[in-house]
Amino acid sequence: MTSLQRLDFRNSQLEGGIPVTISLHRNLLYLALGTNKFSGTIPIDLGNRQTLVLIGLANNSLHGELPQSLCKSFELQELVLNKNNLSGTLPSCIQNHFSGNISQVLGVHSNLNVLDASENQFSGTLPPTFCSFTSLLILDLSNNNVSGELPSCWWNLQNLQFLDLSRNAFIGKLPTARNHLSSLKSLNLAYNYFHGDFPSVIQKCKNLIILNLGGNGYYSIIPSWLGVINPRLKILQLRSNMFYGNIPRELSQLAYLQLLDLVNNNLTGSIPTAFANLTSIRQQKTKPFVILVENFTAYPYFGRVDIDWKGRDEIFQRTVSLVTGMDLSTNFLTGEIPTGLSYLQGLKFLNLSRNHLSGSIPKDIGDLKFLESLDISWNQLTGAIPSSITNLMSLSSLNLSSNQLSGEIPKGNQLQTLDDPSIYANNSGLCGFPLSIACPSDSSSVPAFDERKAYHKNLEELWLCYWVIAGFVFGIWLWLGVLVFLKPWRMAIFDCVDKMQSIHMIVLCC
Repeated sequence: MTSLQRLDFRNSQLEGGIPVTISLHRNLLYLALGTNKFSGTIPIDLGNRQTLVLIGLANNSLHGELPQSLCKSFELQELVLNKNNLSGTLPSCIQNHFSGNISQVLGVHSNLNVLDASENQFSGTLPPTFCSFTSLLILDLSNNNVSGELPSCWWNLQNLQFLDLSRNAFIGKLPTARNHLSSLKSLNLAYNYFHGDFPSVIQKCKNLIILNLGGNGYYSIIPSWLGVINPRLKILQLRSNMFYGNIPRELSQLAYLQLLDLVNNNLTGSIPTAFANLTSIRQQKTKPFVILVENFTAYPYFGRVDIDWKGRDEIFQRTVSLVTGMDLSTNFLTGEIPTGLSYLQGLKFLNLSRNHLSGSIPKDIGDLKFLESLDISWNQLTGAIPSSITNLMSLSSLNLSSNQLSGEIPKGNQLQTLDDPSIYANNSGLCGFPLSIACPSDSSSVPAFDERKAYHKNLEELWLCYWVIAGFVFGIWLWLGVLVFLKPWRMAIFDCVDKMQSIHMIVLCC
């Protein structure tokens, strides 16, 4: 029993308390009990006799305080405690508080590579001493109540590859960095109170794959350098801020981009036509991308990604590998929908709703054959719904409401299963299934091209007749006016007539 080094019962549906006999295994290095139904407290002697390298207790129902004996696990590299009901203070060597203050985090555990304490009830602030844990590769404090500004020394954590501080109460601006942060691959600061200009420190993160600044108070333009200096970006989320100005066309240079989320800002101008060149979205994703943690082979790690897909909030946590979409909704974008967007055949969702887009729906919209969700509602789109929309065989969510569309709603294939009339509401010119408005017998409420041409020709001929008649009447009244109102002209005309009659009589006599 004392020779046991690894104890791994993850995902085993175990329940009850953690056996106190675990503390008897003095050579135990790895303790992995995550994703079970364990309850009760953590054994008071855990770590007292062992040199634990990994403690994984995530996703259980444990409560109470962590034992002070953990301070003797000087070789601890991974501490994963997320999704529990722990409370009180952490051991004195760590001195955190679940539902308490955070101060002098992690104490003597300078070898710690992974700290995942997400989805608990942390509060308080992060002190400058936090910056001394330069061995950290993964830091996840998301879904807590941590507040205050980040320490100015924050980017001393130069080995960090995954940083998730989302859904807390952090304030202020991101600290600047002197050196390049080439290790950082995923940065998630969403849903805090960060503000100011777009953080310039991102320019030093040239290997970023995931960037999420959503749900903060940033107020600036989106810099054009973002599409040049950060070429490896696959997921870019800037939703629910106050970004203004045009969408920089340089974002089209992000050859690996597969999720672009700019929802709920103050962006103006048109959708860049260069978005048709987003290379990674032009084909379907068939292989998930995996971001491995360098110098650490235990497991790949993914942060959380929040998107509004299929009309409801979806949270993709730990795996975002096949999410491919573009959401530019709730801005002030104008102009037409670029026809080139139909080239992005890998798109699974496209949301351009609640803007001021005009023109018609691209006739080749049906080329997006893997599209599952399409929302272009609340714009000023006109014309008919392209018949190619029936080619969207994977479509499960559609919203074309509140536009100025007209004509018969196309029929056939997957479109027939979307029978909710609200999909087409507030388009006074639409008719046909699933609306209760029947189309005319010619199956079109809009005249065909030849009919419109003949109509305009007849109208022109009618106006020509009006002008001829008007000219004739005007001529008669002109002569009558001369005879009545101009006596010299009248006498001259009568004299001319008399002379002509005299000449005519002479000719007859001869």
